[in-house]
Amino acid sequence: MIERVLVLLYLAGCVGIGIYASRRVLSSGDEYWVAGRRIGTAVNAMAIMASLASGGSIIGVMGLAYSRGIPATLALFAGAVVGFPLASLLVARPLRNFGRYTITDFLAWRYPSPIVRLLVPVSIVVAFTVYIVAQLKAAGITATALLGISYEWALVIATVVFITYVSIGGMIAITWTDVLQGLLMLIVVVGTAVAVTWRSGTPFELMREATAAAPELGSLAGQDVSSTLGFFVIWATAIPVIPHIVMRVFTARDARGARLALNLAMVAYSVMILAAVLAIVPVGKLGFPGLEDADQVFLRVMASEFPAVVRGVAVAAVLAAVMSTTDALLLACSSALTHDLLGGFFKWRLSERRLALLRVASAWVVGALALYWALSPPALISRFYTAGVGLLSAGLFVPTIAGLWWKRANRAGGVGALVAGVAVYGLTMTGTVELGGAPIVLALIASALAMLLGGLLARPDAPGTLAAVAALHDEAGP
Repeated sequence: MIERVLVLLYLAGCVGIGIYASRRVLSSGDEYWVAGRRIGTAVNAMAIMASLASGGSIIGVMGLAYSRGIPATLALFAGAVVGFPLASLLVARPLRNFGRYTITDFLAWRYPSPIVRLLVPVSIVVAFTVYIVAQLKAAGITATALLGISYEWALVIATVVFITYVSIGGMIAITWTDVLQGLLMLIVVVGTAVAVTWRSGTPFELMREATAAAPELGSLAGQDVSSTLGFFVIWATAIPVIPHIVMRVFTARDARGARLALNLAMVAYSVMILAAVLAIVPVGKLGFPGLEDADQVFLRVMASEFPAVVRGVAVAAVLAAVMSTTDALLLACSSALTHDLLGGFFKWRLSERRLALLRVASAWVVGALALYWALSPPALISRFYTAGVGLLSAGLFVPTIAGLWWKRANRAGGVGALVAGVAVYGLTMTGTVELGGAPIVLALIASALAMLLGGLLARPDAPGTLAAVAALHDEAGP
């Protein structure tokens, strides 16, 4: 009973924050999408960490390590750790100086074409809907395992709560809730790791015992090296361009704060992942060696090692992980629909109040679709949502980085890189075309070749465009 009370209080708090924030954000697109661009460095760092540290980072990463081994799992998540400094070095300053709302805004400005304005937001909605489905599974199986309620009811409750506070509270509500959720995740995961090692021995002793009982836990033998490399590349290239992280860059007070927040987020994220994989997973492997659903390992450890109050906090932490990512994903999907796709058509036809209603409605539509698909959940949620994120890495990384740093980048190259990356990734990931190698690597090569050919063979951009891009790299911006 106490677990349910704690979780209900947590969910009510999230909704309350959304209602409070709605007083400020529903009358302003700048407040709704980027929190007025005044989020401080420490707050933004925790919010960035929480946005990335999803249910997959608590439930999924441990399930992946349990079933596929710790080395392969760390290789996958090392990509995200590499991605943070890449984002700090390559995109934080120029995109913050650009001063818009979304990655689509930048790409459509840099490569003005209806193809860009359409394909980028459609890719975002497809990829992030997949991502949200994976997060909802984490919420559902956690509530079932630790609260004893049905998977379906858990999905409905969690979905209604996060859609409510995102749709009415916008980026301000997401920031406030993400800071609390990020702190809760760190405390629970690191605290659990400390508790189990205190009882069972140091991480080195646990690892030695667990790998002796289950050698596959510490081995790369039998792993698909191409797939492991592909997952590393996906996350390394996704962090600089993935929309819900880029929107965080736009919320920073200035470019320096955006860069520092990304690096601080990397540190917090790394600590949490290492604690989960190196301490909790070995305990789970020793205690529960034959789980059919590997994503249950953290939940089994919590249920067997801790009292009701701690289990209630653990459920809240997993829901925090789910919501802190899902709310950012949902806002990114909403921005892709209402700002990127429909914004040009409705901007001068609807009042600000009606635009606000459109933003709220789009969040409910995306959330409802994700809820429907989550009723038949995928296996190994980390691999599932990573595949979705790969679509964005394949299409957005080369056009974004080249558009900021290569003087020969032009509209033909940008459009070609976007289309080639998305097409090659989609065809190879689904098995429609068999080329051998990791789909993301093949897609990035195709995207880079298209950019190179367009930049060298097609008409260069006007000098004014190049000057505007150069100004984005100045300390104070254009």
